[in-house]
Amino acid sequence: MALEVTLEVSDPFTGKMAKLLQQKEKLVGKELKDGRNQYQVEIQKLKDEIKAYNKEHNLKGKDKYKFGKVLNITKEYEREGKFDRGAEDKTKKKLRKKMMDKKDFSKKGGVHAGSEGGREAKLHQKIMDDPEIKEIKQKAKKQKSVHGSR
Repeated sequence: MALEVTLEVSDPFTGKMAKLLQQKEKLVGKELKDGRNQYQVEIQKLKDEIKAYNKEHNLKGKDKYKFGKVLNITKEYEREGKFDRGAEDKTKKKLRKKMMDKKDFSKKGGVHAGSEGGREAKLHQKIMDDPEIKEIKQKAKKQKSVHGSR
């Protein structure tokens, strides 16, 4: 089964990262003799490829490609709907929910680190990440679905 990924990319690595993310479940399941899984090995190969590309093209500073940037760009494409990991049903819904839960509330404008708004945003994110709060939300959601089906 061959998967095809089509992205409008400004760098040569985003497509490769997208393919790795699509195959992540399958690759994580393959354990190697050295204690790592196949996904970890493939990610390391991509990191090495990025370093070699930077060195070959003499890229430095802002022009330099970085693994973190490539990963963030790929995830941004996923949020925008330009790329899909191919996850099915529950996995896909869970992934989308996780991505929505990780919204950065500090970017609502006019918020500076250490300011009242910055502290408020930090607190809001801490609350959103709290496992107890998530559990309460899930219970409320289940209860709502039970009462709503009458």
